[in-house]
Amino acid sequence: MDTLTAITERRSIREFEDKPVSQETIEKILDLATKAPSGKNRQPWRFVVLQGSKKAELAAIMARVAAERKQQSLDTGSSELSINAIRQASAVIAVFNAFSTVEADYNHYRLLTDTQSIGAAIQTMLLAAQTFGLGTLWMCDIFYSEREIRSWLGRSDELVAAIAIGHAAQSPYPRSRKNWQEVTEWEKEN
Repeated sequence: MDTLTAITERRSIREFEDKPVSQETIEKILDLATKAPSGKNRQPWRFVVLQGSKKAELAAIMARVAAERKQQSLDTGSSELSINAIRQASAVIAVFNAFSTVEADYNHYRLLTDTQSIGAAIQTMLLAAQTFGLGTLWMCDIFYSEREIRSWLGRSDELVAAIAIGHAAQSPYPRSRKNWQEVTEWEKEN
């Protein structure tokens, strides 16, 4: 699959087949993710691959926190959809920013640069998975359980996102997108 096709056909997948993705394929996807552009070549991304019982524990933590938040009438976003995707996916890749810790005094611009670099790595991961015929879901509902997940994994660095990956059990329709002309200003000298 060429890059343009991968970009055009990629969809957020929320239902996965009960079919494993090989460790070798996940390793290739992670290797490609590390090729993403990185501001000042800091490579701030760190990946934790969760499968089997570890993936189930992640889903249980998120479900517990979502239930607690609901009891308090607090927002849970689309946590239930993300939890279901986690349970069905072959693997979940938690993505951390190695330079942003709970204790860090983090320069605002460095934070923005590192966050953009991590976003590029995630997008590269999604496109690589698409090229391998796999489905992915970029999840930020993990933010509702961020402290609990970091504690469970024994990490002090910032949890940025999680990616569910597996064999898609659905083919979502293309979501509407604004035309590039609607979101672009073109400035040029006469």
